Amino acid sequence: MNIYEFLEKAIANGTIAKDALDKNRLELTKTLFDKADAKLNAAILDQNLKLKDKIKNGTIDPNVISLGRITETFNNKIESRPVIDLVQQGGGMYGIALLGYTYIMEKIGIRFYSHGGTSAGAINASFLAAIPNSIYECHSIFSEPGVPRQATKSELLTHVITHTDFSSFMGTQGIIGRIQRSLFKRFKSKVLRFSLLATLLLFLVICFGAFGIIYSTSNGLSGLEIRYFDFIIGTLNIFALMLLIYILFVKVLGPSFGINSGDEFYRWADTLFALVGIRNTEDFDTRLSETKISPSEPTDLARLVLISSNLTHNRIVKFPERAVDYWGNSQKVKPAAYLRATMSIPFIYKTFVPERKHYDQPDDDDQILLKARFVDGGMLSNFPIREFHKTNGNPPRFPTFGVLLSDIGLNHRTQIANIDKNKLPNSTLLQYLTSFFKTFRNFYDYEFIFSNDEIKQRVVTVDTEKFNWLNFWMDDPTKTELFLAGVDAAIAQIDKFQWHEYAPTRTPEKKKTQNPST
Repeated sequence: MNIYEFLEKAIANGTIAKDALDKNRLELTKTLFDKADAKLNAAILDQNLKLKDKIKNGTIDPNVISLGRITETFNNKIESRPVIDLVQQGGGMYGIALLGYTYIMEKIGIRFYSHGGTSAGAINASFLAAIPNSIYECHSIFSEPGVPRQATKSELLTHVITHTDFSSFMGTQGIIGRIQRSLFKRFKSKVLRFSLLATLLLFLVICFGAFGIIYSTSNGLSGLEIRYFDFIIGTLNIFALMLLIYILFVKVLGPSFGINSGDEFYRWADTLFALVGIRNTEDFDTRLSETKISPSEPTDLARLVLISSNLTHNRIVKFPERAVDYWGNSQKVKPAAYLRATMSIPFIYKTFVPERKHYDQPDDDDQILLKARFVDGGMLSNFPIREFHKTNGNPPRFPTFGVLLSDIGLNHRTQIANIDKNKLPNSTLLQYLTSFFKTFRNFYDYEFIFSNDEIKQRVVTVDTEKFNWLNFWMDDPTKTELFLAGVDAAIAQIDKFQWHEYAPTRTPEKKKTQNPST
């Protein structure tokens, strides 16, 4: 793979910033990697961690990670790399942290076989799977003179993402666009929430008082009559406000129930896929089949699982696997369509509907089998790690790692043990409604995660508490912090995982005792 040629074409067609190959911009990305490398080196030297026994000369001991191997050649030397499956949670701009995570994994020599993800996790998963393995044969564009540095998929993808204007995906302009930007940039601000509530209350009070004054001055009503009419008018005022808000939502969202079309994102993703030689699902399947592992099994097949939510028929949909339900010739569907389906945050982006335009060079035989509205897969399953849980009775050859972008309570048993079981925690109405929503939203993932104790060994959570997942206008320093948060998560993952400790938990006897359902 010619990395420079790829970036030059991406610049030429406007997919990434025009200055992405400028010396200063390359140096900025390299500084990001240098900070990540410094964190890794410090962790290796930390006597309280186990990394010093696992990583030698910058490379992980393959036996620590898995039995599966992928062979590659770099600098005229054949390398045997440990392999894992990887599942990445969705979370808007939190996805930058996923790049920090995968950067460290690839940096120390870990390679990915199958990929799964939702929304932002699906975007990272798809491009890691799409970039050809031949990149590992290349010298990094961030190499220093005289110091060989192997190129990785995460390096290239990080440089692309950090030079992509995500705000361009929020295509709505005018006053709605300005309001959208103001709200999303301050999404976690308590001041914003207070201001919105205060504005709403002030509006009601003004209307309420105005009607009272009008009736009092024009009709000479008594105090009792004024209070009576105030009650009636106040009630009607609230209903009128609700009707006004509904009308505004219908007007702004339109028949596709979203502010932004998502077309800009679709074109961006489609162009990037084309630049790495993938124009349709058939190309993607071919690319996945190029990854060979040993020891091999007859059923070996690298998979890509991207989750979306079908609102029309009330179901979870796994793309590209279930593309056959919606497109007559699923092998000709552009992979960008799957990403557009999984990233459609409700109301922010218009719902995704399968159409003929999603075919690569459509002809008369390319039909749509089923129309449906799709929104963000995170509505139903934001972390599809169960899709890679081997249940054929044979012990696995390699693990499935997972990276979470929000705390879902992996240590729930410990947390439950430390609370007073005879005391019911107090909840506000807002907390009750939030819990109600989260229970249904996360049921599919939680049911699996909390039924398998061993999952804590292979899943790690990125600390994203102080970041805003909707800030598509995020500045470079904040992106750097997010990236390094992912680096910290990767280091924690490698420190705690040990294949020879994990493998016994997945023997058929142990698995049956642990989780009778699988």
